[in-house]
Amino acid sequence: MRRILLPLILCAQSASTAASSELATFHTASFGGGRSVSLSLADGRPARDPAFDFDVVITLSEFDGGGTVLFRDQARHEASVRCVSPAMVRTNSENYAVDVSTRRGTDWKHDLWAALCTAPVS
Repeated sequence: MRRILLPLILCAQSASTAASSELATFHTASFGGGRSVSLSLADGRPARDPAFDFDVVITLSEFDGGGTVLFRDQARHEASVRCVSPAMVRTNSENYAVDVSTRRGTDWKHDLWAALCTAPVS
């Protein structure tokens, strides 16, 4: 079921941001002077490792207070996400436990997990 959901999630998020040509942003951190850094889903597929549900590519962009892009990281950062307990995000061969009770916006790993694993299903 999750293998079907990923394309739907990415498609829905892409469609909702297509007009502004942004990627599917799942986490934004704000800093002094109105600057912010956004993490976005650039690509996703079912995980190759059976212990995980999704393999995704994350991009990073920095914006000034007016929304102008100051920096767009050209690197493609890969991560794997496990939805079931224990919830987990893997980056650079490191596994990070996800506290599913955390509020959105507190931790990028939680926000990535939530974007993929808690999407409404009809």
